Amino acid sequence: MPLKSGIYTIIHSSAEADTNNFTYNQVYAGASTTATINGKTVTMAGGSTIDILVSSIAGTDVYVLGDPINVLSANPSLSNYPNP
Repeated sequence: MPLKSGIYTIIHSSAEADTNNFTYNQVYAGASTTATINGKTVTMAGGSTIDILVSSIAGTDVYVLGDPINVLSANPSLSNYPNP
């Protein structure tokens, strides 16, 4: 989820996309190209975007925009005291 609607914190090329650690919600074509998004082939014009939850991506001159997946690596109580 973007910090503000339409504002994302990271951009990765399709080759760098890491859906285990990031969530991507937009695809950007750097040039006119064909991208494979979630298993479907899509022809994109240069400079165009598609708003979609990306689970897989492939293509040349294709970039994904999104945010890191938040992971809590602390005591779920967020307390410094032992659990009751």
